Amino acid sequence: MLKTFQVDETGQTGAHVFIEARQPGLFAFLLNLMGLDPTASLKVTKGSISFRMAKLSGMAQTSTSLNQIGSFQGGYKKPIELLVLAFIFFAMGITIDIAAEMDGPIFTVSSLFLSLILIICYALFKHLFIGFETSGGAYYGMTFKRGILNNVSVDIDQIEYTIAFINSLIGSASLGGNFSESQSVSKVANQAIIKSYPAPVPLGTPPAPSMSAPLGTPPVASISAPTALPQQYPPAPAPPQQYPPAPVPPQQYPHYPPPV
Repeated sequence: MLKTFQVDETGQTGAHVFIEARQPGLFAFLLNLMGLDPTASLKVTKGSISFRMAKLSGMAQTSTSLNQIGSFQGGYKKPIELLVLAFIFFAMGITIDIAAEMDGPIFTVSSLFLSLILIICYALFKHLFIGFETSGGAYYGMTFKRGILNNVSVDIDQIEYTIAFINSLIGSASLGGNFSESQSVSKVANQAIIKSYPAPVPLGTPPAPSMSAPLGTPPVASISAPTALPQQYPPAPAPPQQYPPAPVPPQQYPHYPPPV
């Protein structure tokens, strides 16, 4: 019985994936009220994965790094034996009516009604499973169905999304991502998927130019900004040439004849 199904892309709750389930049945429900119910939990952090199984006889936990995971598996199973029983009951009803030579198809109608009930149960019952296999071949996982009391309903689409998300974490760890391990997980709700979104760009900020160029594009030489030329001024006018003053001619006096 599924108790918690939480996927956190941000990892702020302490784990990227946290799944918790308990044993079905009335006795397990009473133990759950007393806090003694046998549970199984799967926790995936950034770089590690752990599986914890708690029973009345004890508890066992297995942890390993994501780069040591051989495969991560998930899907759903349906009780195919119900379809087989439906076919057998219907065939037996027809056979008994033919062999007993009854006045009416009493056994055929009864077996048909029972077969329809089995077919409806086959359509409604679906058990989901999720788990991982280490590189050494050991498998750890759990099988669960919808938690009616906890109102946790998980379909195959959410299982596929979780597997794809965990595979991305495994790929990141294989490429040398950071390793982190947490002891506690903050439960947001019994069923939650927390997604991360990029930070919004403030208004008025131009987008950063892309530095990548498509293949086959010839390199483009970078053009530097033009440098401003110094301002040209016309040459200053030459000062007028100075000439020396003309010599003053000697003073002329009148010529008088000598006295007799």
